[in-house]
Amino acid sequence: MRDMSDAAQAALDSGHFEFRAFVKLSPAGSAPLAIWDDRGNLVYNGDTYVGKPGRFRLSGASSSTDYSVRNLDITLAPGDPDAIALVEATQWHQRPALVYRAIISKDSPQLLSLSPEFGGFMDTIEWPEAVNGQATLIAHCESSSREYARTGARTASDADQRERDANDAFLSFQESAQSTTIDWGNNPQAPPKQKSGGILGFLDKIF
Repeated sequence: MRDMSDAAQAALDSGHFEFRAFVKLSPAGSAPLAIWDDRGNLVYNGDTYVGKPGRFRLSGASSSTDYSVRNLDITLAPGDPDAIALVEATQWHQRPALVYRAIISKDSPQLLSLSPEFGGFMDTIEWPEAVNGQATLIAHCESSSREYARTGARTASDADQRERDANDAFLSFQESAQSTTIDWGNNPQAPPKQKSGGILGFLDKIF
């Protein structure tokens, strides 16, 4: 469940709200391209999101209960100089792409809530040619969920742990613990002999 302010909840209950999208594309060694789909500039977590209606479009973000990869396409407006600079002058491949969903108040231009909707990586960018017009840029992004199904060669063993830190003996008893017998309940050892009297006691002393 997402935490939401009282003001955002009240706006949702009254219907006096609008949804907006915030997009942050972070190439290597360059300032991020931070944009949102309305007017004006907004600062969030130290990033200034430059607003312009119609500057980008998002494909539908899906969710699933399995480990399938969720992908998202971000279509940037034709002739956007910042988008062109991102493609031509930066290292964008496999760099982070974040999308936030915002709740804006209709009664006053106020940001009520901002929550993450998609997190992943820019995988490919398509720049299709347009006849008698400017071409758009389409960033195909892979979700971070692609990492869920990955496996590696590391194991939970003392030898593997000491490759990380030679002084880490946290798993040193794991191997012996796997073959250690632990007796639960009564002691399985045979009870000691009880002394007996009479003829049986006399025979025990002889034999």
